[in-house]
Amino acid sequence: VVGLNGAGKTTTSAKLALRLKNEGRRPLLVACDLVRPAAVDQLATLAEQIGVPVYKPAPGSRDVVAVAREALEWARTQNGTVMIFDTAGRQEVDEALIDELRHLHSFLAPRETLLVADAATGQQAVNVAQTFDRAVNVTGIVLTKLDGDARGGAALSMRSVTGKPIKFSGEGEKLDQFGPFVPGRMADRILGMGDIVGLVEHAAARIDEEQAAKSMDRMMSGKFDFNDFLDQMKMMQSLGPLEGLLGLLPGFGKIKKQLPEGALDPRRMKHMEAIVLSMTAKERSNPNLLNPSRRRRIAAGCGRPLMEVNKLIKNFSEMRKMMSGKGKMGAMMKQMASMKGKGGKIPGFPGMGGGLGGLKGLGGLGGGLGGLFGGRR
Repeated sequence: VVGLNGAGKTTTSAKLALRLKNEGRRPLLVACDLVRPAAVDQLATLAEQIGVPVYKPAPGSRDVVAVAREALEWARTQNGTVMIFDTAGRQEVDEALIDELRHLHSFLAPRETLLVADAATGQQAVNVAQTFDRAVNVTGIVLTKLDGDARGGAALSMRSVTGKPIKFSGEGEKLDQFGPFVPGRMADRILGMGDIVGLVEHAAARIDEEQAAKSMDRMMSGKFDFNDFLDQMKMMQSLGPLEGLLGLLPGFGKIKKQLPEGALDPRRMKHMEAIVLSMTAKERSNPNLLNPSRRRRIAAGCGRPLMEVNKLIKNFSEMRKMMSGKGKMGAMMKQMASMKGKGGKIPGFPGMGGGLGGLKGLGGLGGGLGGLFGGRR
């Protein structure tokens, strides 16, 4: 695994190891970044999190080929099926880096050499890709940090100048936010058309279908309370950064410009959670109890302004009415519930029958966004 500093090589190495492990392989990680401070410790920490063996060179090691040789001997005792070498990078490509990688590549003769590239790098990534490809014959590219504003337009250029496929993409810091690169979806992102299929798959893999259905039923019946709201927030947090999630929606680039300042700040979620947790159990179950004196007590308890507490409660009440009412949103929720009973497919996505679990979860989560987008911080 090669690339510049900051592209995400170490995290990508761990993500790849986790994916291979989930596929039934027995991956081994090797720390070959002898330049960046704490790089070895970072890889060791990630390896521990995913339960994968890791080879750590002795402190003060400087010869990367010697480390690789020692790692191969170590691997004979580990019963692994694939080894992943996390290599050193630089802020910019220089001769020292290229020479080190050439020697390591020549010694290992790896079956795969993956170049990790930051999606936000822009056209500089093209020059980086060419340089690394000439030096170590890259076999594939991993595009990282696709959870931000970057659409990954440089992906087309890197593919063109190297002739090598983009094999994987990373869309968040969590180790499971990693998967095969799908060209059609990237084309949609570049054109600003979003990625609804990816959004549904992403949600379906991380949301408890039974819990999502329960939340939707409670919304439709008007029984949705702040306990359910807390569950929704936990569900949303499991999906990763909100900006990356909503970035998969068509036209979100234009919508984002109209949102209040700080609307997508992850701290807002924490603030809302603090407000709800400052309520008593009875208040969470029965929001109608939240009179002015109780609201002042909640504001003092969570350390947030009273205006913010009032805004959250107001948005929550409006969201609950909208979801359970006779308007378009309420009708849509009921239609989705009827589709669940019929085992229907998602309109416009043939072959995705049974995938409603993720979409139902998003239906519920969508309601919870009222508090996020209301007003400024």
